[in-house]
Amino acid sequence: MRLSSRQLAGMRAFVVVWAGQVFSLFGTAMSGFALTIWAWQLTGQATALALVGFFTFGPTVLLSPVAGALVDRWNRKLVMMLSDIASGVSTAVILALYLTGKLEIWHLYVTGAFSGAFQAFQWPAYSAAITMMLPKEQYARAGGMISLAQSGAEILAPLAAGLLLGVIGIAGILAVDLVSLAIAVAA
Repeated sequence: MRLSSRQLAGMRAFVVVWAGQVFSLFGTAMSGFALTIWAWQLTGQATALALVGFFTFGPTVLLSPVAGALVDRWNRKLVMMLSDIASGVSTAVILALYLTGKLEIWHLYVTGAFSGAFQAFQWPAYSAAITMMLPKEQYARAGGMISLAQSGAEILAPLAAGLLLGVIGIAGILAVDLVSLAIAVAA
């Protein structure tokens, strides 16, 4: 099946946004893995790791029921950009604290909650933007590409972070995350 020029333009726009999100997902997953290793080395307790997850995903779960309704009223592109910027601010704060030797486990709770609150709006904005960019017959393709990006990041990012930890350290991985977030915002 040949795509019309409108459909082709929509698919190109989607691929640009999708590629930005691929970089962002990968960088964020690498940071998450590296910070998990750091938290484990610092505390040696699984409770600290569970609390990082709780404070990160708690706001996402709490805000998700209203996020979709609000995103429908707001500029989706802006919401996606603000979500990525919030993640970038969290990563930058963690990086600054790490470089100054002041990073503590509770900082991950606070920055995780901040970032998690914004992430509640990311997926509804992204999925709504896709429906505006693409014709219905392209939804399956887009869904497959999104699944590939998410699964690829979950599988490959910890491997890459594990390999890079010894080379560039946690600070380097956090810097990679900041670059990946900048790419997503630019896309």
